[in-house]
Amino acid sequence: MVMSLTDRLKGMVSIALLNQIVKLVEEGNDEKLASLFDTISRLAPAKFQRETFSEMAQMARENHPFVGVFRRVFQELHPNCRKKLIVNLIVNFMVLSRGIRDRKMRELDIHIPNFMVISPTMRCNLKCKGCYAGSYDTSTDLTAGEIDDLITQAKELGMYFFTISGGEPFTRKDLFDIWAKHDDCYFQVYTNGTLITDEVADKLVELGNVAPMISIEGTPEETEYRRGQGMYGKIIETYRRLRRKGVLYGFSATCTRSSASYISSDEFIKCMLEEGCKVGWFFQYIPTGLNPDLSYMATPEQRAHLKEKVEEWRSKYPIFLGDFWNDGPYVDGCIAAGFRYLHVISNGDVEPCVFCHFAVDNIREKSLVEVLSSPFFEAIRSRQPYDDDNLLRPCLIIDHPAVLRELVIEYGAHPTHPGADKLLDELASGLDEYARRMKAIYDPIWEERERQKYLKNLEKEDNPDIKGRYEKRCVNCGTKGER
Repeated sequence: MVMSLTDRLKGMVSIALLNQIVKLVEEGNDEKLASLFDTISRLAPAKFQRETFSEMAQMARENHPFVGVFRRVFQELHPNCRKKLIVNLIVNFMVLSRGIRDRKMRELDIHIPNFMVISPTMRCNLKCKGCYAGSYDTSTDLTAGEIDDLITQAKELGMYFFTISGGEPFTRKDLFDIWAKHDDCYFQVYTNGTLITDEVADKLVELGNVAPMISIEGTPEETEYRRGQGMYGKIIETYRRLRRKGVLYGFSATCTRSSASYISSDEFIKCMLEEGCKVGWFFQYIPTGLNPDLSYMATPEQRAHLKEKVEEWRSKYPIFLGDFWNDGPYVDGCIAAGFRYLHVISNGDVEPCVFCHFAVDNIREKSLVEVLSSPFFEAIRSRQPYDDDNLLRPCLIIDHPAVLRELVIEYGAHPTHPGADKLLDELASGLDEYARRMKAIYDPIWEERERQKYLKNLEKEDNPDIKGRYEKRCVNCGTKGER
């Protein structure tokens, strides 16, 4: 049994309470948003969750713009999509899974991440500039049975949230059966959106537990430069189709040297709001694939500007935004190698993250528990945060590339596609220079204000492992032991 009887009873109570509150929110009773968050806070097993949702309840009482995203979700989604968001995402993932993972970690003496990224195939109907997917072998895709077994193993460990990537996931029609079978989980799917027809959208409504995140590069010109002629219009058409159906969806935007200016503009975020996006993810272009291009990376200054804009938007607009890699302080630094997640690719190899294309282990040869105990992954986790305590620079690839080179060599990790090893030699000096420039920009910001903000937030955490991993790098911060 994945959930204990106590977990299930708590879940049933949670769902009943949340449904009552959501009904009132649907009717326009905004005051009940605070009750929603208070309810989640009381049910959550971990101190961090309880205090975070308590703070959100206060934000709701003050009518902070951010909580408006929940109002939009509850009022605009199809009833089935709303139900599955409440049951699977809020109750199973946000409330119950932490307690299950904590018990399993004590029982098995391993570290268990919050979620997993699975790329069932690297096949795609597009050939986008700078995309790594086309570099992989597409002849050995994960079977439906293997994906089903992997999700089942993850649920036994307390994982109920999965990101599906690729390649283009919607080339795999059998995924709909997997999403239906695991109808107690929530799935976020990164997609180019071109295969989401009316028929597919209707299936997503029927499932309710799948949220597409559709890639867009900002302007029509930039989107079509990277993704192909006519793509901008097709993406907007898909947004509107999903909006009419009541499916939860969002945007995914890659910050490159040429796209950075527009995607960090108010014009862009307002456009995404107008098109109904309730979620948005920003990624930095990482030089990967057969022909990685350092000149296509956003500059350190552009990355820092995006950080400022995302923080500003969070206080102004009703949309949930995630900013890789600037959000390191919100997730305790690098989330790779099973700390928060790992990436299983289409041939079964397990990468530390979706951009770090090196592997030692394969799920076709080892169980998920064995993979999480991998010396390669344990070494990566033990080094986090890398070199120093600045969580604004969390990335093993672009912020601490020397550490990546060291660990790949030490543990004999193999590149998972041709060209991945260019990070270790051909691109090494360029990445080192980028990291130095990023350090010069972000270290003063970390020293002046961001470290104290993080330490204040860390007071909510009752997991000694998370506190301990930060404290080992917290040098010269003057606050160690004063929390």
